[in-house]
Amino acid sequence: MDDYDVAVVGGGPIGCFVAERLASKGMHIAVFEEHQNIGEPVHCAGIVTQRVFAITNCPSETSEKIVQNTISGAVIHSPTGTNLVIGGDKTHGLVIKRQLFDEHLAEKAKKAGARLSLQTKVISAKKRHNHVESTIQHNRHHMTFCCKLLIGADGAHSQIRDTFRFPKPQETLQGIGAELSDTALDPQFVHIFVGHKIAPGFFAWIIPTNLKGTSARIGLCIGKHSNHTLQYYFTTLLQQPLLHGTTIIRRFGGTIPVGPLKKTVADHIMLVGDAAAQVKPTSGGGLYPGLLCAAHCSTIADEAFQIGHFNEKFLQRYHIRWTKDLGRELSLGMRFRNIFSKFSDAQFNKYLEKLNTKKTIDVINTYGDIDYPSRLILPLIKAMPSLLSLTPSMLKHTIK
Repeated sequence: MDDYDVAVVGGGPIGCFVAERLASKGMHIAVFEEHQNIGEPVHCAGIVTQRVFAITNCPSETSEKIVQNTISGAVIHSPTGTNLVIGGDKTHGLVIKRQLFDEHLAEKAKKAGARLSLQTKVISAKKRHNHVESTIQHNRHHMTFCCKLLIGADGAHSQIRDTFRFPKPQETLQGIGAELSDTALDPQFVHIFVGHKIAPGFFAWIIPTNLKGTSARIGLCIGKHSNHTLQYYFTTLLQQPLLHGTTIIRRFGGTIPVGPLKKTVADHIMLVGDAAAQVKPTSGGGLYPGLLCAAHCSTIADEAFQIGHFNEKFLQRYHIRWTKDLGRELSLGMRFRNIFSKFSDAQFNKYLEKLNTKKTIDVINTYGDIDYPSRLILPLIKAMPSLLSLTPSMLKHTIK
């Protein structure tokens, strides 16, 4: 039986970032990843900001290899086909090679001293008096290990979350996507499609993935009350004129948990990333919020080892810290999502038409932030007071 200080379940970027930070403190760290390769399968649309590289201390020479393209604006397509064009003034997002980014963080974790086991699945875990005892399966062989702290970074369908009966995310979105070649896009603009005929309850996207606009990553998510299958809506997306004559290189899919958990720690247990639904409800982006929460997770885990306290009361400091940083943002995002998901196509058309003025577009360009979309709410309402009829409850929470 192997013993570890900390066992991290999930070898994605969130889990590896936690592992690297703790291993660098001299702890005995194990990371268990059920898939064969780091970064596979890819589920991510792959747009981030520079904050992702800053928080992970990614060297510029490495980030330059990871970044495929820069995005300065977006074209939002209404159900009637009219467009709202925003941005174009500066870099608002970076398109990344997600697998390369994941591999970079995994390599950093290994160099720091973490043990990374691929094709290894945790099949059971039980709390004992002062530790957690878990059984893993690797190549059909079962092994048991003990750890003082078990960190669940095992994604949207977290086994650790379910095993220890944490609350579930408020909602789980279903997504589908593909990598395309032979596109003819403006490389600096993403395209967003809203409406019940293409992505009910969420939106669809086209993201140029190179500087020439000749390749793209496309996808969509749908809410729980959709009338058709994911494949039906994906076919509708592929029929967009922008995608005529393109070639599908690879397909992918996945789920996105939204609505953060009210509880993310228990005795000897912590949850982080998608396992804790630390995901932006408005966009489905989980990389930056997950990494930010992972930093708090590793800090509190380190403090727990310094004093030898692994009970829920002490580990609750992690929950308090990450909710202080992101709780309001995610809560507001969920409120907006609940409004947005109930929009009719007529409402989408109405509000996109209202937003299509120089004054409001200037506000969006000035205050819009991929990582903190709520920062746009108050400036936008000041520029467009009629939004108050849509968001009175949100405004109350925004100004608190």
